[in-house]
Amino acid sequence: MSVEWDIEELAYRAMGKTESETDTEINYGDIDDAICDKYGIDFDTYCKIVKDLLPFTPVLPSSLSLTPKYFHAFVDNQQQRAIVKIEAKP
Repeated sequence: MSVEWDIEELAYRAMGKTESETDTEINYGDIDDAICDKYGIDFDTYCKIVKDLLPFTPVLPSSLSLTPKYFHAFVDNQQQRAIVKIEAKP
C-alpha cells in the first residue's frame, strides 16, 4: 500500500465518506474529480499539503513495533487507527 493510497483514504474521509464508502470510491471513483470539486485543487497538490501538515500532528507510539517507534499521524478516532503516518524524528 502506498502513501498516496493512504492520502486518498484521508481525502474521502475528510469529505465525510464512511469507511465503506471510501473503499468503494478508492476502487471505482475518481479522486482527482472529487478533490477538485471539494477543494478546487488537484490530488498532487492535496498530497503535498497533507505531507507538509503531518509533522504538525501529535506524536503517537506504535503498538506493533518491538522497539519503540513514534509517528505523526492523521487518525480515525472511532476505528482507533492511523490513516496516514510518518515516522517522527527524535
